[in-house]
Formats: sequence, C-alpha cells, structure tokens
Amino acid sequence: MGDQEIFTESHAKSILSTMNTLRKDGTLCDVTLKVQGQSFKAHRIVLAACSDYFCAMFTNEMSEKCQSVIELHEVPAGIMDVLLDFVYTETVNVSVENVQELLPAACLLQLTGVKNACCAFLEKQLDSSNCLGIKIFAEQHSCQELFDAANIFGLKHFEEVVIQEEFMSLTLQQVESLFTCNEIQVNSEEPVYEAVVDWVKYDPEERKSQLPRLLQHVRLPLLSAKYITDVLDKEPLIRQCHACRDLVDEAKRFHLRPDLRTEMHGPRMAPRVGTDDLLVVLGGFGSHQNMVDTVEKFDPKHQTWSRLPNLSKRRRYVAAASVDGRVYVIGGYDGQSRLCTVECLDLSEEEPAWQLVAPMSQRRGLAGVCVYKGEIFVCGGFDGYSRHTSMERYTPKDDHWTTLSGMAVGREGAGLVVAGEKIYCIGGYDGINLLDSAERYCPVTEQWETITPMTTRRSGAGVAVTNDLIYVCGGYDGTDHLASVECFNIHTQHWTQLQNMVVPRCYVGACVLRGYLYVVAGYDGNTLLNTIEKFDPTTGNWEILDIAMTTHRCDAGVTVVRK
Repeated sequence: MGDQEIFTESHAKSILSTMNTLRKDGTLCDVTLKVQGQSFKAHRIVLAACSDYFCAMFTNEMSEKCQSVIELHEVPAGIMDVLLDFVYTETVNVSVENVQELLPAACLLQLTGVKNACCAFLEKQLDSSNCLGIKIFAEQHSCQELFDAANIFGLKHFEEVVIQEEFMSLTLQQVESLFTCNEIQVNSEEPVYEAVVDWVKYDPEERKSQLPRLLQHVRLPLLSAKYITDVLDKEPLIRQCHACRDLVDEAKRFHLRPDLRTEMHGPRMAPRVGTDDLLVVLGGFGSHQNMVDTVEKFDPKHQTWSRLPNLSKRRRYVAAASVDGRVYVIGGYDGQSRLCTVECLDLSEEEPAWQLVAPMSQRRGLAGVCVYKGEIFVCGGFDGYSRHTSMERYTPKDDHWTTLSGMAVGREGAGLVVAGEKIYCIGGYDGINLLDSAERYCPVTEQWETITPMTTRRSGAGVAVTNDLIYVCGGYDGTDHLASVECFNIHTQHWTQLQNMVVPRCYVGACVLRGYLYVVAGYDGNTLLNTIEKFDPTTGNWEILDIAMTTHRCDAGVTVVRK
C-alpha cells in the first residue's frame, strides 16, 4: 500500500493552545513586549507568523531584531492583552467599549483577523446616529468595506441621519461631500435643502458664509414652485445673500420657462436616484409568435407593475427613450416593414394618448437610442436591406430630426449610451458577424473613434450606465444566449467581467433606476421572459424580483421616465 496523508484539523489548534499555556506560564518565551509600563511575554515565531508587522521587525535589520524587551507605543495595555489572546487563540472579543482602540491597534500591528472582526462588529452597530462617524473612522483606518457600508446606510437613511447631532458636527468638506452625492435616497430635494440650512443655522456666525457654496449642490429647480416661493423666498439667510438669490432665480426660471429646460443642464437639473422614477417597457415579441402592443410601467418605490395605453400598432425591434416626462417609441418592425415612425406619450396628462411626432429619415429596427442634453440620438439599426452606420438626432422642442456623422461599422442590436459627455455604441450585428467592437462619438467634434472591444461578441444585449461604468448584459454571441455581464470603465478604458445574471437574456432591455441596474424581459434560448433582475453595484450581486410583468416578451423598448 502507498503512503497516505492524514490531516487532523485539531492539530493546529492543539499546538496554539499549548503555546498559549506556555506563554501564560512564561515558558520558552523569547521576547517581552512592554506597553504602558506592563510587560507581556511572548514567542517571536508566533508573533511573526500572525503579524506582518512583527515578521518585518524580527526578520529585517531593525534595531528590535535582537532585543529581548521591545517597547510598543500607541497601543493601550488592555488592548495588547486582547490582541495577544487573538494571536494565540484565533478568537477576539469585540465590544462597544474596546472597538475604538482595538481597530487602530489591529491596523498598526497588521492583525487582519482582528481588523475584520472590528469592521464586522461596527457594521452591525450602524444606525442613523452613528453612521457618519463610523464612515469617517473607517476612512481614517483604510477599512474600505466598512466605509462603503456606512456610506450606503447614510445615503439610504438620509432624512433620519441629517437630524442627528453627529451631522451637525461635520466639517464643511464632509457635508459638501454628502450633498454632492447623486445616490442620496430622497423623494424630493426638500430634505436636502433643509439639511443645508439646518447645518448653517447650527453655528450661523461661522457657517453662514458657506451657504452659497452648499446651496449650489442642492437641486433647487427640482423643488416645487410653491416650495420655492413659500420657503426659499422667505428664508432670511437667502434674502441676505446675492449668490443664493441667483441660485433661487435659476430654479424659478426652470419652472417659468419650460421651453428652456433642454438648455439648462448640469447636476442641479438631474433627479437623484431616490426620486420617483418609473421604468417603462413597450412593444416587443410575445408569446404564440405574436408582436406586442402592450405598455407596462414599473414603480420601484412600491414594487408594482401597472398598464399604460397600448401602442397604436403591434411592433417588435423597437427602441424607447424619455425626455421631460414623455415616452417616445422609435422605429421597429410591424410584421411587414421596418418603421421610421416615432410616437410620444406624455405621462403628465390626465389621460395620456400616443401621438405621432416627426419621423426619422431612415427606417430602423433594433436601433440604438440614448438621450443627451435633452435630445434623442438614434444610431444604427436594420431597414430590411442593410445595417445602418448613420446616426440622427431628434430635438423635441422643434420636432425635428438632424442627420449626424456615421459609425465605421453598420450595426443592429447594438447598445447606445451616454457616459462622460460621449456617446458609446457597443456590439451588435453587421449582417455577417456578431460584434465585440465598440465605437465612441464626441458631440463636440462630431467624430467617431473605435474603443477597446468587449471580451465577448454580443448582439441584443442590455446596455446601461452608472458612475462612469458601462454595463453590457447578456445578448447572443452566435452560439449561446448569454447570462454573462461585463463593464467598461471610461477612465481606464478597460473591460471587466462581473457576476452573471440569474438567467440568460437576449434582446433584453437595461436601465439604471434608483442607483440599481435593471434588466427586463428577453429570451433565454427556450422561453420568452417576463421577469426583471436587479444588480446592486455595491455588492456585485443579481437578484430576480418577486413581481413580474404580465407580458412575456423580448425585443421590447425599455426606458426610465424621470418624474
């Protein structure tokens, strides 16, 4: 018989337990740690094996290498006792009383297990009264996961957080960082404005000069006209400040001149992710080989689906966009020919109905569509004979289309998105090959350029953008219906593979809603889908929502309506 290795889990624990007994008896110890006048005997080999800090001290040419007594500063004696217990037993008792001293000491001595235990403990303690302090504490000690957890908690519970004493004690830079964040989960800007004013009034003599700087981060145009006139106009701090009044005037102009809204750009005009946005799904290819005219909307706040007026005709291969609360259905295929028609549904009307607007110059099915500075850009698509390279732009206030410069490659089934003031067209099908290539258009120079290709060929993928990352989800590679997901960082120009979706999805829609990435409907290779999956960028996880659409479909138009 050959040799057989036998492993017993208890062996390592038994050795540690024996060495801990030897340590406490002072037997075979070869180093003494002196902390705040107290002495702690230990074994160099055990300390070096557990801590990079001690390993470097005992193996490099440091003065402590041969010293039998080593004095440690910045570590309290009581904490040293806890840390040595961990080194020899792999267990640590973290408490409210010791965590603020234990974490810095663990970071100093590079005891990762203790650091992780402290972070896990603090994450469980998060509430509205301490999350800002824990976030600052985590940042000071480079605890990224704890920092992210505290930051997310603060954004999610913003309205409870900003009434706490902890918020009032933040520095100008800290509150400014909070107010600039697009991920604050509020349903209006009122609590954001009130938080700014409350912070200033907490110490008015010192802080009132900072009001204009902070107020520019409040999305005043998104406040109601009544709130602007009844609250902002009557606030003495604003009335006494010329720069503040200018910001209020901008908000009034936004309400008084709706025709100018497409020219008013910037963060102050954009809703935060916590507002009452809606996801709209329209048309597509449904069960029993039928094209679909049904339109459904998803309310993420209440997790409900409901119906909107049907399209004027059944169609698939459609694209959708939304500008100023109006939904546009663009092109598609009605069973006989590809379409150049465009229709609009104004959701602000009491009884909205689909209305024809100016048609495109080209017939387009499976075109890419995005919105940039209040105008709709449509690119590529199939007219029944060829795949377009052309792009055209629709200006809602003029009801007019303008032809723009075209891509290098004709594409149908490509994704079109805006990221970092550029327009990206990604993947698709050129009539011969499924494409991994992507191109980028600069609206200023009106020129296209090729960018780094994807790792996978994809047509009919769902494409959406958040935080300067372009997510490409699913699609078809010529062989398989894909569940894989990759994202492109517009700053590093690199593609990264992410966790797969729960199910494969081709001819799928994607969008960003309340800070989450959603993919909607599609075809998995066997079945048309009516489900919706949500991706959390902070955790990297996908989940299928419990509530599905009434209609199974792919090739649908998907857009987010900003309310």
